[in-house]
Amino acid sequence: MVESVSDELLNADIHDLKRGYKEDSLLDTYTCLVCGYQTEKGIVYQEAGVFYEAEKSMRRHIQQQHHSMLDYLLSLDKKMTGLTDLQRKLIGYFHQGLTDHDIIAELDGGSTSTIRNHRFMLREKMKQAKLFLAVMELMEEGGKNAGRTASVPTKPSQSKLPGAPGISEDEREKIISKYFTAGPEGPLTSFPKQEKRRLAVLRHIAGDFEAGHTYTEHEVNQILEARFEDYVTLRRFLIEYGFLDRKPDGSQYWAKQPENQGKGKKNMKDQQRRKELVNEYMNTPRPMGVFQIRNKQSGKIYVTSSTNMPGAINGQKAKLASNYHVSPELQKDWKELGEDAFAFEILEELRPDPQSPNDLEQQRVYKEKVAQMEKAWLEKLQPYDEKGYNRRPRAK
Repeated sequence: MVESVSDELLNADIHDLKRGYKEDSLLDTYTCLVCGYQTEKGIVYQEAGVFYEAEKSMRRHIQQQHHSMLDYLLSLDKKMTGLTDLQRKLIGYFHQGLTDHDIIAELDGGSTSTIRNHRFMLREKMKQAKLFLAVMELMEEGGKNAGRTASVPTKPSQSKLPGAPGISEDEREKIISKYFTAGPEGPLTSFPKQEKRRLAVLRHIAGDFEAGHTYTEHEVNQILEARFEDYVTLRRFLIEYGFLDRKPDGSQYWAKQPENQGKGKKNMKDQQRRKELVNEYMNTPRPMGVFQIRNKQSGKIYVTSSTNMPGAINGQKAKLASNYHVSPELQKDWKELGEDAFAFEILEELRPDPQSPNDLEQQRVYKEKVAQMEKAWLEKLQPYDEKGYNRRPRAK
């Protein structure tokens, strides 16, 4: 466990802490916050016959020498992070995207309610940390301004809150038109990788929820699925970025709408149109079945299934793009090789009955059929160890 860190790391801002290095615009250098390694702008660095510009080389250094900043920060002494050994383990598991049941298996005990409670407490700790940081920064600003007889007008800073990501109205409209090609009230064509665009898209979708109204998880899923097939990913990001909140048991959800949303006749028409889209989408059956993610270079595969394959494929891409995938090895290769090095291939498809979206019993039957199909393909392909990215089943 690391007990001491560099002064550069202790004095770094959140943005630099997350990426692991800082930029010096005067010296034109990038410096690793962990070990002090530097790269210089304008110089090309060669690694294994491949040339990288300075910042790309620094990112590769962080990955190769320190694996990830999350791993390094979790290795720090408790007195520096305030995290217990159990909390460090859980954060690592949450980052990998493990399900509650997988986490229980890794811990060799516990219950899903306990895991959910730990997740809730960590989020509460995060909120408290943000508030404490704001308080301390305001305190420092007050100290610096003490004794001044006159205030100097300053340029207002851009807000760091999720609802106001520091983009102009013109930029926002361009982003919305790019990702909602059928119009602002239509479906999301793809989930943005760039954070600024992601925030704009999430803020726009958050407008689908009425302020002051509570929703069940099923209602939230219906609203989001009309926007994007992988509604689970959308729901998670809306919660993580603070647009949606919920009770620890997931029984109720609610939203804090951005400014200028939820008012006027135009919004009433929008809400009605969105309800129509929800009903139309929910009454359209989606293809079900088993698919694989294949590494074109190594041939390794990851096999999974879904009763909504288009949504699941989008979800897998979103998780990989956001470093949330359940398979660490697949995530590592995706980051190194890029999306173009992988193929998404359907192994077996099940076409549902057109009436199945409204038949809960039929949906349960399909879910069981798809699970059996996945089991058969796992037994056939054995995508474990050197052959694949799936986690080998535990011996009963």
